[in-house]
Amino acid sequence: MSSERITYGPVEGLRAGRYGLGLDAKAVCYRIGRTLVDTGPPNQWRAVRRFATDQDEAHGIDRVLLTHHHEDHAGNAARLQELLDVPVYAPEASLDRLRDGVSLGTYRWVVWGRPRPVEAEPVPDTLPLSDGTTLRTLPAPGHTDDMVCYLADAHDLLFAADLYVTRRPQYLRAEEHAPRLIESIYDVLEHDFRTVLCGHRGVVEDGRQALAEKVKYMEALCGVVKRRHRYDKLAVPEITDEILGREGMLYWVSGGDFSKHNLIASCLDDVERGAGQIVTEAS
Repeated sequence: MSSERITYGPVEGLRAGRYGLGLDAKAVCYRIGRTLVDTGPPNQWRAVRRFATDQDEAHGIDRVLLTHHHEDHAGNAARLQELLDVPVYAPEASLDRLRDGVSLGTYRWVVWGRPRPVEAEPVPDTLPLSDGTTLRTLPAPGHTDDMVCYLADAHDLLFAADLYVTRRPQYLRAEEHAPRLIESIYDVLEHDFRTVLCGHRGVVEDGRQALAEKVKYMEALCGVVKRRHRYDKLAVPEITDEILGREGMLYWVSGGDFSKHNLIASCLDDVERGAGQIVTEAS
């Protein structure tokens, strides 16, 4: 296990976790003013507790914001709520899952730990910061259906959760949805910011450009997949092998949750399911 501190303008961060089972399991929680954005994985509680309490009372944390319900982002929310007696805010769609819990695959609780249930409040559309600026909540589904990003436009910053992570994704989790992720990136790019504060990579100073490159890559990938499926009648396993190659260690250690197959199959979602839904809604 290891952790590192991050300082960027008005933001401090803690990147904590471990490499295990073929995964880089580190996640980042950020502090801006008296607000903590995300809380790290449960098995990193000691490092997170030090990070959350290393300022004096006048400059301490007075609220926690969550970007989505995953344990590597929300895993210490309950402990921080109890320790600091602060409110926890989360997207509306996260609230039941945070309170009732979700089923975790074995690799998830081995790598990140088991989160405690937490009673969170719905995050508002805008949140004032202690320096007089404002955070805006931007819905960004795709990685999960409940994920949001937080925009600090006065500081030219986007707290991007798992919207970025990498310019050229090779894997997708089973619950992720490539077309929706593409839409979310385009929606976020309508706003002004330069730097991305990624939930795993840390500070991406050319973050706006990085997101633009990612969405172009994903659009191109989905275009190729659709053509090979529609016109060449190739099945998903054949397209996967052709474009991305055989599955790697990440597939095996996650029991198939992370896979190249998921990414390729998701590129067809708007063809096989999404398009039908659009037709139905328009009819």
